Amino acid sequence: MNNQTKTKSHSLNIKQSLIACALGILVLCTAGCDEQELNSNWLDREIIIDAKSDDWLDTLYYFEGKNLSIGFFNDESHLYVCMLAEHPMLQAQAVGQGFTIWFDPEGGKEKAFGIKFPIGMREVREQMDFMRSQEGELDREKMRQAFEESLADLEILGPGGAKQRIPVEEAHGIEVKVRNETGLLVYELKMPLQSSDEHPYAVGANAGDAIGIGLEIPEIDKDEMKSAMQERMGGAEGPPGGGGGGMGSGMGGGMGRRGGQRPKMPNGLNVWASLKLALNQNQELTN
Repeated sequence: MNNQTKTKSHSLNIKQSLIACALGILVLCTAGCDEQELNSNWLDREIIIDAKSDDWLDTLYYFEGKNLSIGFFNDESHLYVCMLAEHPMLQAQAVGQGFTIWFDPEGGKEKAFGIKFPIGMREVREQMDFMRSQEGELDREKMRQAFEESLADLEILGPGGAKQRIPVEEAHGIEVKVRNETGLLVYELKMPLQSSDEHPYAVGANAGDAIGIGLEIPEIDKDEMKSAMQERMGGAEGPPGGGGGGMGSGMGGGMGRRGGQRPKMPNGLNVWASLKLALNQNQELTN
């Protein structure tokens, strides 16, 4: 609790304050290192996994220097996670390279169990290349459909590179969604805490435990990106999705220029923290 109290007293800079006002939330500033001690909140409201931030008022930690905020709720059976990515290039990396959240039930940095979503756009790019080779140009609607299909699956990750790809709709208790909201990439996840026959994929922890949690976005391979851009010069009209819902508007805005300058590209993301899961207050009083 000492660290959380300290974060509340940390002053917000002007930019962070404007974000907080726009979202109607209190952003908690943490120190600028990669090892944090965070606290989950006992679930006291309904959380709908719709990739909207309005369920997360006054609950988010802001990772200074990372341009992202994250918050947690839990009850006896599930963990809820919300992440907001502010930097436009970090948003593009999350969608293009994929975003993974790792769990270590022992409280360390072991990649014991992970959920990768979005899984990345490599297959979308391959479909775009195929459409261009067959039709000579890219159909925006087909591009949008290909992009939406990239959000249909997630990957279950384990130690030693173990990987299983499954449809999001068949994820057995896992709910996850991502979209663009007022210029921010919003990610929401609901995870079972303990596995069962009905929920085979779980964090492997109980309310009150301290677990390790990692956030990972691979760094873009600049040589691969440069080669791909050279191959596509004059063909692509921009990222798929257009200005409609889902991630289209986020990608379009994220890849553009602000104030005539292209944003500096982040070196991916690799952040680990210790997360203390909350206990029911009634249970705390009886212990």
